[in-house]
Amino acid sequence: MNVGIVGFGSIGTEVGKALINGVEDFSLYGITSRSKANAQERIDKLDKNIEIYDLDNLVDNCEIIIDCAPKEAFREIATKCINKQRKLITVSGSGMLDNLDLEKLAKNNNSQIILATGAILGLDALRAASESNINSVTMITRKPPNALTNAPYVINNNIEINNLLEPKLIFKGSATDGAKAFPANVNVAAAVGLAGIGADKTNLEIWADPNLKRNTHKVQVNSDSAVFEMSIQNVQTPENPGTGKITGLSVIACLRGLKSSFKIGT
Repeated sequence: MNVGIVGFGSIGTEVGKALINGVEDFSLYGITSRSKANAQERIDKLDKNIEIYDLDNLVDNCEIIIDCAPKEAFREIATKCINKQRKLITVSGSGMLDNLDLEKLAKNNNSQIILATGAILGLDALRAASESNINSVTMITRKPPNALTNAPYVINNNIEINNLLEPKLIFKGSATDGAKAFPANVNVAAAVGLAGIGADKTNLEIWADPNLKRNTHKVQVNSDSAVFEMSIQNVQTPENPGTGKITGLSVIACLRGLKSSFKIGT
């Protein structure tokens, strides 16, 4: 199956490398990027050339599109995929949260949007619990200050986090509001909200912690079927501290699951 990648930053490049090295049943057709110069610079560092196309060409020629682009591009990408009955894999939980009407459109057009696990864990357990009754979901995200410095919420509210000596709570609210305030940093909160009790009812705290070197997430769930807590410490990607290295790997795992004769997990 032909695969196209939209967005060729740290996540897209990781996925592209894996496809070049070989993922059974899938072939990388090409990519599209808002910055062809930056994309070409990344391609030049790889062992194999990758063609750069516009989005329409990619959607026309690929059965599967992988969205690694900024949240702002999500609706255009998803709509084009849906209209062509393509399968879309995305890591943009924030993008999906802002465009929930596309779920109905995808259903009517015999298409599918798949939100990859990304940098969080336990979505299988959350989805299972949501088949019954979930009482509460609380997510606590702690990141080194360098992962949050460029977040619009931090900049717009003049929050000083560069010279912290101790952890600082910089946001407390719903996952819906958190995903809007930190669109590039808290896709995981949107994913947790979508998988569980709903983003409006999911409690979220975001901390800037100078004692950390990894992006950490803890999710606490209380339901009538189980009470559980899960936490993860993600290694940062060198070029984009706000993104965990595991995010791109989760996309590859998701891709393999589409064709695997033995699928693990919900």
